[in-house]
Amino acid sequence: MTVGQKAAHTRKWRRAAELAHKSGQNAKTFTKYFLSKKGYKCLDLDSRRGYEYKGVVDLLAVKRHKSDPDVLHIVLFQVKGGSAHVTEKEIQRLSKAARHLEVDWNVAEKPNKTVKFRKSIR
Repeated sequence: MTVGQKAAHTRKWRRAAELAHKSGQNAKTFTKYFLSKKGYKCLDLDSRRGYEYKGVVDLLAVKRHKSDPDVLHIVLFQVKGGSAHVTEKEIQRLSKAARHLEVDWNVAEKPNKTVKFRKSIR
């Protein structure tokens, strides 16, 4: 492979990765939009730079129960964009993540310029 062919090959795959990232971000944006119309609050689990982590969960949606506001409905999402399709293995991983969800509680108080927590934060 010549230097020019290698450069063209690199440009091709970098462009493909860039388009896949944009497609995924677009799909996540539209998913959050439609969930917000249904009353959910959404949390992205992306890195600070906007890229996805290795985990199967991309988005977390939380909604309060109408009759009892102390009850929360939590949904884990994996978002696919473009021509990407979900695999059976990904569905199994997402199901396992939902079964192993850890829920804890804490209280934050701000008596002065600091925040104090009732229990220690992991």
